[in-house]
Amino acid sequence: MRGRAPAGRPAVALAAGLLVSALCLIHATGAEATETLTGVVLSSNTVLLEGAVVALEGIGSVTSDAAGRFAFRDVSPGNYRLTVSKQGFPDDKRLILVQAGRLNTVRVVMAGPAARASTPTAIGVPIIQQGGGIYVWGQVNERVKTLFLVDTGATLCVLTKATADRLGLASSPASTTVKIRTASGAIEALLIMVDLIQVGGAEARSVDAVVHDLPGSPPAVGGILGLSFLNQFKVEIDPEEGVMLLTR
Repeated sequence: MRGRAPAGRPAVALAAGLLVSALCLIHATGAEATETLTGVVLSSNTVLLEGAVVALEGIGSVTSDAAGRFAFRDVSPGNYRLTVSKQGFPDDKRLILVQAGRLNTVRVVMAGPAARASTPTAIGVPIIQQGGGIYVWGQVNERVKTLFLVDTGATLCVLTKATADRLGLASSPASTTVKIRTASGAIEALLIMVDLIQVGGAEARSVDAVVHDLPGSPPAVGGILGLSFLNQFKVEIDPEEGVMLLTR
């Protein structure tokens, strides 16, 4: 029988060697501390809204992507006015607080429903079950194919240092160091932006990830598929059928 994962809750309990959570941005000594503000824009009937213009007072404006997501980087801590505009909806205006050393996120629900796609696309991805974990094959930036551990408890995706090195992502001067919590305690890791992650026929762009090795994982494993990828889909994992369904 297929188990369904309600929004924001894991489909199955997964054993993972690394849980990425409680992010705390750490910046170079002597530089002004800045933070990242991320968010998602959706309608009152939970349709993700692409093309919404999100303006942060004193910083600038960005446009939400196909998954309704937006991000502002290098934002100084403090109070800001956020205005979200989308054709067919009244503007959403709110005051927000960007806090130092926190994962700053905002969920903007516009007043009014939006039309849903006539037929949601469900993609079946074969899974490998081993040692209590669930793995899938994926490709990063259309260059490196690797095995991912699926972890619905990980806030971000993870790439091992070897995988990041092959992609040229492990030594970017623009990267930020973050503090992550693992099974063995808090450590610092490199926060990167992955242009494209493809799993089966499903893909996500501009995916946040950290670079960190995974001790005890099979040699073929090059990373963890966390919520920065999985939250862009409705996820259903059916261990009996050996498949993970990703629906958008």
